Amino acid sequence: MAARWSLRSALLAVAALTLLPVLGVAAWQADREQRGTQASRDASLVAAGDLVVARYGELLEASRRMLSAACTADAVRQSASVQPEPADVSRCEAYFTRVLGSVPGQYSVMLVTDDQGVARCASQPTAVGMTLADRDIFQKVRAEREFAIGEQIASRLGPNTVIPVALPVMGDGAFRGMCSVGITLKALADFSAGPPTKGAIGTVVVARDGATVGGDPIAMRRLPMPTRLAASIVGDQVRFADFGQDGQPYEFHLRAIPDSMLFAVTSMPLADGIVSLGSPWMMFALSAMAVVLALLVAWLGADRWCVQPLRYIQAFAEKVARGEAIKFEPPHRWSPEMASVGAGVSAMAEAIASREAELRAGLEQRDHMLREIHHRVKNNLQMISSLLNLQAGEIRSPRIRRYFGDAQNRVLTLSILHRHLYERSSWSLVDFQQFISDLVRQISVGRRGAERQSPRYHIRAPIMAVGPDTAIPVGLIVTEAVGIALGHDFTGIATPEVRIEAVERNGQVELVIEDNGVGKEGSMHGPDGRGGFGMSLIRGLAMQLGGEAMVSTTEGGGSRVAVTFPAPAADEPEDA
Repeated sequence: MAARWSLRSALLAVAALTLLPVLGVAAWQADREQRGTQASRDASLVAAGDLVVARYGELLEASRRMLSAACTADAVRQSASVQPEPADVSRCEAYFTRVLGSVPGQYSVMLVTDDQGVARCASQPTAVGMTLADRDIFQKVRAEREFAIGEQIASRLGPNTVIPVALPVMGDGAFRGMCSVGITLKALADFSAGPPTKGAIGTVVVARDGATVGGDPIAMRRLPMPTRLAASIVGDQVRFADFGQDGQPYEFHLRAIPDSMLFAVTSMPLADGIVSLGSPWMMFALSAMAVVLALLVAWLGADRWCVQPLRYIQAFAEKVARGEAIKFEPPHRWSPEMASVGAGVSAMAEAIASREAELRAGLEQRDHMLREIHHRVKNNLQMISSLLNLQAGEIRSPRIRRYFGDAQNRVLTLSILHRHLYERSSWSLVDFQQFISDLVRQISVGRRGAERQSPRYHIRAPIMAVGPDTAIPVGLIVTEAVGIALGHDFTGIATPEVRIEAVERNGQVELVIEDNGVGKEGSMHGPDGRGGFGMSLIRGLAMQLGGEAMVSTTEGGGSRVAVTFPAPAADEPEDA
C-alpha cells in the first residue's frame, strides 16, 4: 500500500510549487528595472501634487477666515433677515465691496441670504432677491450648521466658473441665513500651481474634462491633448507617460484636489525617451496571475484535505448535539492527521451520549424524589391541620378554639407552600402572587359558616418567583394579619373587605394588609394575649425578612399591617 502524504507535507509541496513562478518573475523584474530611480521620480511627482493640494487647502482656509470675519459684521447679520432695513443692506453691500476689493480677481460675488435662501445683500446688486435654496451649498450649510464647500458651478452673475464656500449665520442658536462667496477657478489655479521648479517638475490645474484651468504657461505646454487627460482621469490612471504639446516626452502624475472637480497634473521630462510601461504592467499582471494561481491551488488543496473533513466533523457534532443517532462515516479517505481527529471526535461523541444518558436518568430520579418529598410533607401538614381541627371540635371555650384555629392556619400556610413547590418545575421558587391568593382563599374557606359577616378580599401582588425563605415568613404574616382582621366586627359595613397589596419599588417590597371592620377595644393587644402574640410574631417574621413591620389602626377601627423588606434578587434564587 502506497504511503499517503500528510497534511503538512501536502501543503508544503503546494506552497513550493506556487511560489516558484512568483520568485522567478520577481528576480526577472529586479534584473530589468531600477526600482530606486523610479521610486525617486514617483516621490517627486507625488510631492509636487501634494504641494498643490496644500496650497488649495490654504486658499480654502483663507476663504473660511475671511467669511468668518465678514459674517460676524453687524451689517451682514442684520441683513440676514426676510425684510432687512435698507440702511443695513447698504452698509452690508459696501462692506462686501471693500472685502472683495482687497483680493481682486480671486473671488466672485459675496452675498448673504435669509433662512429661506433668498439673497438679501450682495457685493453685486443684481444678486439681491435671487433664491439659492436649490443650491447644494445652501442645503449643506443649513443641515450641517458649519463651513461647507459646494460643487463647482457656472456663476449666474458673471463669466467665471466658481467653487462656492459658505458659513451659516446663527442667531439665538437658530439658523438665520447663509454667508457665501465664490472662489474663481482661475484664481484657484494661479494660486495653487506655479512654474516648473528647479527639479524640472511642472504643475498645472485641469478640470475633469482635461481642459486647463490655470497654471504657468511653460507647464501648460507640457500637457498632452485634453482628450488624453480626460481619458486618464475617467480611467483612474494616476500615472502615465505621453508626449506633451511641445513634442517632448513626459511622465505625468494626477492628483485629485479634495472637495472639488479639479485635478493637479505634475509633469517630469523623460530623459531617454518614453519609458515603456508594458514591462511594469506586465510584471504586475504576471504577479497577480501567480498570486491567483497560488491562492486557487491552496484553496483547492485546503478544501480537499482540510475544509471538507472539518465540515463533515462540524455537521456530525451538530447532529450529536441535537441528540440524533448517527455513525461517523467519512465520505472519502482522509489524511492520517484528519482521520485521527475524526476518530477522537467520534469517541468523544459516544462518551458525551453515554454521560448525557446517565445525567438525564439521575435528574429524572432527583426530580421524582423532590416531588415525592414535597408531596409527603404537604400531606403530613394537612394531616396535622385535620388533627387540630378535630381537636378543636371538642373544645368548649371559644378562646381556646380560636387558638387552635390560628395554629391550624399556620400549618395550612406551610402545607400550601409545599404544594406550590412540588407543582412547579423549579423546586426552590414559588409564584408570589398565586401563593398569596391561594393562601387567602384557603383561610376564607375555613371561615365559612361563621356567624359574622364575611368580608371580600382584594389581593394585588406582583408576579414574581420567590424562595421558601421569603414565602414562609410572608405567608405567616398574611395568615396572622388576616386572622386579626377576621376577628373584627363587619356588622353595618356596606362593603366589608380585607385588602392585601404588595408593591415592589426601588428594590423594596411593601406588603400591606388592612380591613375596614370595627375592632373591639383591646382586640390587637388585649388581655387574651392573641393580638399580642400575633403582633410579636409579625414583627419577628419581618425582622427575619430583613425588614420591619408597622401595625396601626385605620380610621374606622380596623387594623393595618405594613411590612417592608428587601426584594429578593432575581438572579440569586434563595436556598430551599
